[in-house]
Parts: sequence; structure tokens; C-alpha cells
Amino acid sequence: MQLADALGNISGPTSNKGNTLLRDRSSEVKNPVQSKDVQAENLIQQWVEQCVIDLSLCPFAGAPYRSGKVRIVVCDAETGTGFLATIQAELERLIDNPDAIETTLIATPTVLPDFLDFNDFLTSAEALLKQNNYEKHFQMASFHPQYRFAGVDEDDAGNYTNRAPYPVIQWLRAVSVSKAADAMDTLAIPDANIRKLKHLDSSKLRALFPWTE
Repeated sequence: MQLADALGNISGPTSNKGNTLLRDRSSEVKNPVQSKDVQAENLIQQWVEQCVIDLSLCPFAGAPYRSGKVRIVVCDAETGTGFLATIQAELERLIDNPDAIETTLIATPTVLPDFLDFNDFLTSAEALLKQNNYEKHFQMASFHPQYRFAGVDEDDAGNYTNRAPYPVIQWLRAVSVSKAADAMDTLAIPDANIRKLKHLDSSKLRALFPWTE
């Protein structure tokens, strides 16, 4: 697992906890969305709070989340092309708002439900990054309800480190990734997270990740 995966591991329902979370709900980038997208946003927010932060799957997620610098975008595009257009818009927004937004999570409840299709789509997202010369600015992390590491059983608890309610692409600022690496051994985070989840009993795991059933 790459460093971006370790920093981006997020996972679980919403308590709000007084944060001023940045929000957007995107239909083919800009159109208003329906209530189902608000529900999707709430579920992503719950996942961030109850798994990523409360389980400390990412030790660096709490501070920007509490300060309102984590942006959640729900894209209700019906095609991969529409999802890619939302990603393009969000990369531009990150470039234009270096102080206001630390990281952005873009979720799609409507496309790429199959993990292998989603995995293939990541190539297009990476190509978009290169096309815009953003490689030095951002790193990508990815999550999916069916996430499965190569060579690992489908029901292995370690897969849950990257299991989200919907397909999600997260963009992390490269400078923040570098600072985190200087502060601690970030390469040890993925293995520590896997051990942590494997020590949870099955009922606790199901409670935290109910969408995987």
C-alpha cells in the first residue's frame, strides 16, 4: 500500500461532532442534487468520523476535519466521463484554495459499483493528474465497498482499511504527505491498521461497515 493509501484510509454513520465540514454535491460537476445525494454525503461523513478518525486509521485526519478543511463531494454523474469531469473540477478547486481545503473526497453512488471496473478507472484519474501537470501537487488514494488487496481473501478484515460506502477517490496534498512522513513512520500505518481491524470481532466490524453486507 502506498503512503497516500495510508493517509487516505477512511472508513463508517453521522455524529457531526461540531465540525464545519466543507461540502458539495455535484451532478456532472455543478447541478444541484436530490436528497439521495445528501444521504450519500452523510454516510461518507459517518465513515470518516467513526472509522478513519475514531479508529485512528489515519492519524492525520482529525485535525483538518475538525477545522473544516476536509471537502466531501458527492457526484451523481451517470457515466465514468461525468465522474472524471467532477474530478477535474475538484483538482482545479484544490489548486485555487490551498489554505481552505486540505483534502477532497469525491464519492460516486451511481457509477463503478464493480471493484475491478473502479480499479481500471483509476488509470484515467491518474492520466488526468498528469495531463494537468498536477503530479507534484497531489497524491491519490482510493476506496470501494468491495475493496480487495491482491492475494488476500475477499472476507479478510484487512480489506476494510480501504472499504468505503461508495467508490471514493481522495486527493491529498503532496506537501502534507511529505510533512506526515517527516513526523512519523507512515509506511508502518497500513500494517498497523490491518492488525487493528483483524482484532475487532465480527459484530463490531459489521457495525462499522454495514454497507459491505
